[in-house]
Amino acid sequence: MSKVDSSRAPPASMHSLVLAIHAAGINEREWTGVLDCLRTDLRARVVTLGRHEFTTGSDAALFESPGDAGFTPAMAGFSARNPWFLSSEDYVPGRVMTGEDLISLSDLQRTDFYRNFLKPQGVLHRLCAVVAQRENGAFFLSAYRGEDQGPFGAREKAELKFLLDHVTLAMNSHWRWQEASDLSRALLGLTDHDSNPVMLVNALAEPIYRNRAADTFLAENMGLRMDGSRLVATSHADQRLWRETIAQVTEIETAGSAVAPRVVTLACTPPAPPVVALVRAAGQVFALDAGVRRGMALVSIRGGQAGHNPAACAFARQYELTAAQAKVSALVFGGKSLSTIATSLKVSENTVRSHLKQIFQKTSTHGQMDLVHLHARTCTSLR
Repeated sequence: MSKVDSSRAPPASMHSLVLAIHAAGINEREWTGVLDCLRTDLRARVVTLGRHEFTTGSDAALFESPGDAGFTPAMAGFSARNPWFLSSEDYVPGRVMTGEDLISLSDLQRTDFYRNFLKPQGVLHRLCAVVAQRENGAFFLSAYRGEDQGPFGAREKAELKFLLDHVTLAMNSHWRWQEASDLSRALLGLTDHDSNPVMLVNALAEPIYRNRAADTFLAENMGLRMDGSRLVATSHADQRLWRETIAQVTEIETAGSAVAPRVVTLACTPPAPPVVALVRAAGQVFALDAGVRRGMALVSIRGGQAGHNPAACAFARQYELTAAQAKVSALVFGGKSLSTIATSLKVSENTVRSHLKQIFQKTSTHGQMDLVHLHARTCTSLR
């Protein structure tokens, strides 16, 4: 990466242009204004910020001034005959050169490139600053003048050399931001195909991102709901546990310590089954309002409890439940009433109560919700 030489102070007229260049590193729409100003300052007819691929000879304009000139697309048709791109070795990052540094004007005017492109476009002289090389291509800033204007001189080369440091910094900043943005969109976009609700929240339980399944889930007020900008438990009895879980996971993440996923079981209005929320540490994010990095938590809701397979349940194996007890436990976890469980298993309610009493004894639990919480924390298939 090129570094700005602070010992070279820019002319007073360049200060606003330097600020605009760095603004373009954050918002690429600002590049058009930067090139417009540069075109005026260099007394050029066209200014482009583009890329040339040496293996294929293709050209691409990232930005161009005037915006409706269509200069680079037209030049791309002559890329195989463009004498300014004979060698990739000429395009060393940080170099500022004129067209005459690559080919003399007399030789240039004898080429088809000049007769069929430059002359009809009304340009002849070129000033180019190499921003970067990537694989087999080079990114560069180019300014073009007409035959009647005269070539670029030492002043223009010195100004562009100074600005090149800032353009390089701005472009690298933009590329890093673009890479991170594209990657995050791709990763988060994958969750939109997940049938389970997924939410990324900060330490205040404010959602930073949520997938489409989460939007549907929150609209149903099942276990979790939005209270203003925060994600809260639907049941008042679960709110303290929910707040503490989010706070603990994000605090440990900020401290840099390893933390195991937390399983939280949230009650719903009967006869709906309880909701199992898996809360994982999810790295840190810079909080603009506080000026510091804060931990995040990934909340995923595990549904389908009614289809929970008791035969493969780690909870049943850990507490040595019989096959009948495992079925009862799975149905209790799914929010089923005792009468429904009895009908499902084709036994009497007294038999279900007997199984449930034995389950409480084996698991040291003291009620159905206590059993559900323990089941959710223990069974790995719910994670």
